[in-house]
Amino acid sequence: MTQQQEKVSAFMDGEIDSSEILDALKNDPELQGQWQRYHVIRSGLRKEASVAPQLDITSQVAAALDNEPTVMAPKRSGWRKMFSGSVTPFARQSGQLAVAASVAMAVILGVQQFNQPDQVNSPTGGATPLIGTPGGLAPVSLEQSRPVSRTDMATMMEKKRKINALISDHEQQVKLKQAKQDDNQAKREQQ
Repeated sequence: MTQQQEKVSAFMDGEIDSSEILDALKNDPELQGQWQRYHVIRSGLRKEASVAPQLDITSQVAAALDNEPTVMAPKRSGWRKMFSGSVTPFARQSGQLAVAASVAMAVILGVQQFNQPDQVNSPTGGATPLIGTPGGLAPVSLEQSRPVSRTDMATMMEKKRKINALISDHEQQVKLKQAKQDDNQAKREQQ
């Protein structure tokens, strides 16, 4: 504390009577602000709250912001990339794989259903027998009860080959798309 501020504090407490302090207060805006702050503090300590503090800190905050250095965000580390940035591509690939598996399953079931024998010539007269009754269907079975001719076998093998080719093509497209996304991401990180 400067000597002037100590004198102002002593004057407020009634310890000294000096016309010097009054003249200094009239002429010095800094001491006037000090005088006002002391009164606000005294009112707060006495719980009077008749004097509302008037603080104007906008210019101080603006000056502090101007003096602050600009901080650039750091690049993501390997662990952050793995747990934040690559979650979306992983989920996307999983979704694509699920869709491809569903389509393949639907095609396989459709082919199997298409290759079922006609039931018009069956002993039950076209009605589907109940499971578990004599002559009924097994609950889960991939075996076919009728013999397959060579032409049917060739047709079925050709269909399976086409399905496998479609699945293989789909997997290649997913890998190419992922490689392209990885390249684009690497280019963005280099910039």
